[in-house]
Amino acid sequence: MPRELYPPQPFEELEHTADAGVRVRGRDPEETLGRLVLAFAALLTRGGAVREERRIVVTTEPAERAFMAIDVLRELLFRFDREGLVPASCSVERLDESEGTVIRVGVGPHDADAHAEGMELKAVTLHGARFEAEAGAWVAEVVFDV
Repeated sequence: MPRELYPPQPFEELEHTADAGVRVRGRDPEETLGRLVLAFAALLTRGGAVREERRIVVTTEPAERAFMAIDVLRELLFRFDREGLVPASCSVERLDESEGTVIRVGVGPHDADAHAEGMELKAVTLHGARFEAEAGAWVAEVVFDV
């Protein structure tokens, strides 16, 4: 059964010239992807609370884990740009390189006042993206254009 993740979740901001990056770690690939989604939300809001209003399902086609993670974040950035939606929780139901990804994401509205310190993310890049087992855990890194 998938675990429901809520903020705050641990992540590290990576120093990157003219861009923003994050690194997350998890016990398994599903937790790692969930933490990556919530790190993305934390960049947008600078940790400000998001009032969850509804749930959406994000799916990806089968690919390497790093590419599926990028596709998930690109879809969420599209939803943010188009509808002003920010992730408030998530549950990774499937993350499989041969079957694709299914994630249920609780979303709420971006609040210009409460999230004023958030970053303006323009794109999710493939540059430096990774998603792999490391020292008995899983780690993912993603860089965003700002």
